[in-house]
Amino acid sequence: MSKMAVVLGLICVFTLLPQVQALTPPPEEECLAYAFTRSEGHSFLLENNTVVYGNQILIRSNCQTYNVYFDDVLYATYQNQSEASIFYDNININMTITSGNYSYYAQNVVIFQNQFTWSNEYQRYVQNLPELTYLELGEIVFKENVVAVSSILIVWFLSVNIYWILINHYLDRRLFEEVVE
Repeated sequence: MSKMAVVLGLICVFTLLPQVQALTPPPEEECLAYAFTRSEGHSFLLENNTVVYGNQILIRSNCQTYNVYFDDVLYATYQNQSEASIFYDNININMTITSGNYSYYAQNVVIFQNQFTWSNEYQRYVQNLPELTYLELGEIVFKENVVAVSSILIVWFLSVNIYWILINHYLDRRLFEEVVE
């Protein structure tokens, strides 16, 4: 009886599963384009609502002709060019790449300039940490002098204290007075 229930259950499961079909691949003539930035060996894809790092926007495409728009204003038109490089200074961008009926959108993208501390900047951006405070040269010199004088005083006090203890110990053990009545 239990074998019959298992067989019926398997038959029901297999009849309820959807049929698997393979889709035809896209035609070779279909256009594809995307944009990214690079910083210190890392590549950042430009997508909607992202934070990226780099000094230039790199575009790769297999389209014959494509247009690049920033904030809905035509920036450049490229023909038969598989890679393009754009230097862009603004921090917040809205970018569109179009070719025929193909469009690639990257809206509300925040770009931080290429720098050695981009990972720290990203952590501060994500965690909403307060801005770093920077010290001026005069403040740094003053703090260095205070530390130097304080360390000299501490070393002097400790060495005098240790010598005092050693001298008292020597005098108490080695020297004695004879009391005469």
